[in-house]
Amino acid sequence: MKKITLLLVGMMASGMASAVQLEASGPVTVLNCTLLNEDVAINLTTGVNAGVSCSTQTIAMAACHTAGRVTSRSAMIDSAGADCGPAPATACTGTLVSTPVEGAAMPTATTAAGTVISQYPGTGVCDAVKAETNATAAVTAADA
Repeated sequence: MKKITLLLVGMMASGMASAVQLEASGPVTVLNCTLLNEDVAINLTTGVNAGVSCSTQTIAMAACHTAGRVTSRSAMIDSAGADCGPAPATACTGTLVSTPVEGAAMPTATTAAGTVISQYPGTGVCDAVKAETNATAAVTAADA
């Protein structure tokens, strides 16, 4: 988990106008993201999938592990729900509510929020497509 957090923080310190799916270590290039001033190599541990997305204002990255828990369970989620996510702090109410969740936990970070927040994008195992979709949703929420 520490490696995923460090990876997300590293991405926030650098910069991304389209989305990139990463099933293994790979590049995010200036052609993929106009916010970058140089190509960035993302190094993922075995079993970690990630997605990176950016707009002209925001970069987001989401990651998950293929061996992560996917069963139904409860997690403490901000009562603003998905809108709170990695969007600016003004979107969060600060009230944590025990909420039923399913699917892989997906730590997600944006340059707009400056924090890493676990998202639960639904049923099923972790894959790069879900990670990229979650990162794109985070960019959309942050830019709203």
